[in-house]
Amino acid sequence: MDHRHELAEATLETLPLTVAVIDTDGEILLTNQAWREFGSDDHQTDHLGVDYIATAAMDDDEHARRAIDGLEAIIDGEQETFSMEYPCHTPDRKQWFLMRANRFTVDGDVRISVAHLEITDRKLAELAVEETTAELREEHQTLEHVLERINGLLRDVTDAVVGATTRDEIERQVCACLTDTDPYVLAWIGRADVTNNRLSPREWVSQGEVPLEDGALILESDATHPAVRALETGDPQVLQDLETFDDADRWWPVGATDMFQSVAALPLVYGDVTYGVLVLFADEANAFADQERLVLESLADTIATAMNAIETRHMLAADTVIELEVAIDDPSLFVTALADELEATITYRGLTYGKDGAPIAFFHADRRIETSPSADEIDGITDVTILSTHDAGTLLEVGVRDSIVAALAEHGASIRRFDTSPADGTEARPTATGRSVADLTVDLPNGQSARSAYDLLEQRYDTVELISYHETDQPTQTPQDLLGRLESSLTERQLTALRTAYYADYFEWPRNVSGEDLAQSMDISRSTFHQHLRTAQRKLLDELFDDWADSPTDR
Repeated sequence: MDHRHELAEATLETLPLTVAVIDTDGEILLTNQAWREFGSDDHQTDHLGVDYIATAAMDDDEHARRAIDGLEAIIDGEQETFSMEYPCHTPDRKQWFLMRANRFTVDGDVRISVAHLEITDRKLAELAVEETTAELREEHQTLEHVLERINGLLRDVTDAVVGATTRDEIERQVCACLTDTDPYVLAWIGRADVTNNRLSPREWVSQGEVPLEDGALILESDATHPAVRALETGDPQVLQDLETFDDADRWWPVGATDMFQSVAALPLVYGDVTYGVLVLFADEANAFADQERLVLESLADTIATAMNAIETRHMLAADTVIELEVAIDDPSLFVTALADELEATITYRGLTYGKDGAPIAFFHADRRIETSPSADEIDGITDVTILSTHDAGTLLEVGVRDSIVAALAEHGASIRRFDTSPADGTEARPTATGRSVADLTVDLPNGQSARSAYDLLEQRYDTVELISYHETDQPTQTPQDLLGRLESSLTERQLTALRTAYYADYFEWPRNVSGEDLAQSMDISRSTFHQHLRTAQRKLLDELFDDWADSPTDR
């Protein structure tokens, strides 16, 4: 898997401006989400393969000709960059944009990035109030400054995090990249030690002899520190002028504020996992304008994504597996609420994901259920569909809104069991409260992820009891290896069809559910479902028998 491509694409998607990349023939090779969403309320289009220069020429106006001349000059190598402002009015409103093009190469091929940033507010202000031209000129220069630095900063940071093999390396290289960019003079990344209630800088880089905080920050006592606030709130924190902030001298030696004029702290968060906080210092006040903050927040997301990718790779390479079993006593948990609503013992069968990325879980109820319960009555559930019913019980497809499923996955957990019985059922685990509990068993890659997952459950639910914790050796070839190869060869819909059919007992005989029922649950036609399923089965057998043929000693 090309992590460099994934991270670069993810970063591009989050930028607060429309961006396209074209080749020397003018053909559009890549666009970001802002580009695809621009100018259309009904649908999105990526314009891939469209001749950008030819399309601009169709407008046949002064601004289009200027844009074409600038792009052709870049393509011919006469200049490296080009920018212009132009109007793009609609019947409903007047609007203006700033266009900027930059020449670069990839594997020896010339590429041009074309970015458009809306500047309507500034233009309207210029037209309305002539006496504010100086202020607007400063804003324009700020926008230009941001655009000029975006390409280099994003490239350098992305290269750093993609090429790194450890979290320490990511932290070290990111700090170095940031301090190479004016007006930043110091950058550090800290990790929280929840046990000792401390936030400590792990890596830092500065320009010259710039002092750093003396020792770790205490999470409770130093609550006014922007790094601590960012870590605890999960939101970026900015101080634009340290001279006006009373607590500044508590963190740095006397006179250090002469070097530091403003500071920004950005949490490094991927899903429910917080990897630390990035703290960035500038030698001028008001260094973190809105546009600057948006870029830095996108970079923080990229850094956290890279850290998650490294942690995931380490998890997959781990030699041991942790089996964690807990009992959760909380009526708000969707599994418990579902069992109480159905007055049945429900047993977890498996998990897949819908076309919108939402989790879909399969459960077996131990009694015949004729009518699906209303999802509105159960928190954490979007819908409940009866796939089949018979004397032995009912198979249910449950759309899950409860974020605990996704949160466990982000901690590297694989759910093996997620069962419960109604509070008045004979099989319910007795508790002091008289309520039933859910039995959850997950496999985790290491002790650290197991501790993190357990802490997450404790924070979310009333009572969480540890039932068992087992560490076992992971075989050299694991089912996850086969699953990883299979997932890389299947499309999302093929994998969903295969998982849905398996969890719904479609392969049992006699069948308790039809292909038509499963196609309806996936909102596709019966023929399309069978096409996806047959293709997935063929690829599964290819992986299985190729792997078997390559390992004759294991037969």
